[in-house]
Amino acid sequence: MHAPANLDVDLDRTRAYVRSVAMKYVRNDQDAEDVTQDAMLLAHRYRESFRGESRFSTWLYRVTATAALMFLRRQRRLSREIPASGTTDEEGTPWLERAAAPTDLRGEVIARGELHLVSEAVAKLGAKYPAVFWKRYGEGRTETEIARELGLSVAAVKTRAFRARQAAIAATR
Repeated sequence: MHAPANLDVDLDRTRAYVRSVAMKYVRNDQDAEDVTQDAMLLAHRYRESFRGESRFSTWLYRVTATAALMFLRRQRRLSREIPASGTTDEEGTPWLERAAAPTDLRGEVIARGELHLVSEAVAKLGAKYPAVFWKRYGEGRTETEIARELGLSVAAVKTRAFRARQAAIAATR
């Protein structure tokens, strides 16, 4: 059974309105589509909160604006995160990826020794630091991903990663 034709027209009109509001905030077609989807879901989820004290379009504008602002805030937060793989030494090599040439046995021994020193230095900070350190600098994960996975705040992950990195750098000097 299909919905009445006028319902489809209303839904298309509503979606077009939401998309136009989203475009005012994000100014990018693809991002506007994402915001439109989020806003439509939010409007559906919270449809009972519309009390009829204003026009529906006014309420929908507010829902869409909120979705757009949340999207922009999330984008800004993600753009501020520095990729862990960008942490380099003097030669521009990521400092946890420094490796000796396959034929350089001396270099291999030094690299393994440094990695052992780093591991010990981070472990000395306490049990809560190694997981964050290796996910951040070993795997190159973002603070947000780590926070979500470990059930921590992003601020806690940033603090632990910074302290562990400082200990690791001090251990290799």
